Amino acid sequence: MQIAKHKERSKKERLLLQYITLRWEKEVRGAPFTTARNDMEKAFRLPDTLFSYDTSYGLPYHRLVILQNKRGFEKIQDKSVILKPTAKNCKLGCIVIDNKEFDTTGYDVTFTYSPECGKPVRYDKRYRPLIERAFGLTSNEYGRVLYNGRHIYQDTGEWYYELNILNMLLTEQKDPNVLIDQEPLNVYNQIEILY
Repeated sequence: MQIAKHKERSKKERLLLQYITLRWEKEVRGAPFTTARNDMEKAFRLPDTLFSYDTSYGLPYHRLVILQNKRGFEKIQDKSVILKPTAKNCKLGCIVIDNKEFDTTGYDVTFTYSPECGKPVRYDKRYRPLIERAFGLTSNEYGRVLYNGRHIYQDTGEWYYELNILNMLLTEQKDPNVLIDQEPLNVYNQIEILY
């Protein structure tokens, strides 16, 4: 029996990351606002600056925060951010991206529940906070992780809600529309009912 071996990563390949947070409050929780949230795009155009960063200084990613209110959607943050370079992995929200540099095939993507994810708490079968492998990502594979949570404003005690979307693509492409021109091959959902 022959075992298939993944293609080694090219030196020109880079991991493109886009981390989107959609935030809303109680007054826009139900219909018709839910329909608008469900119809919202899950990927956006990447900034051109993302392709010009020297990755030896860190891994750049696109950070978007979108607020939904009664008037519609409003981008309140749209910027490129640099993750500090580490030998093994990086964390965005509740997602850990493990760099499998040692075997040159790609990345492991894992959902790791922490209070930062919001309520409800996600547990495994042994009633421990959930740590679950979402998928592996190799050359030219596009992956997406979606998770939601309910949070509390510390000053008012009011609830607000978030949907977090992490888009990832390991590629040599330098097209800013690369995440919107195709559908992800791997999708992991950690979506709960938010009361």
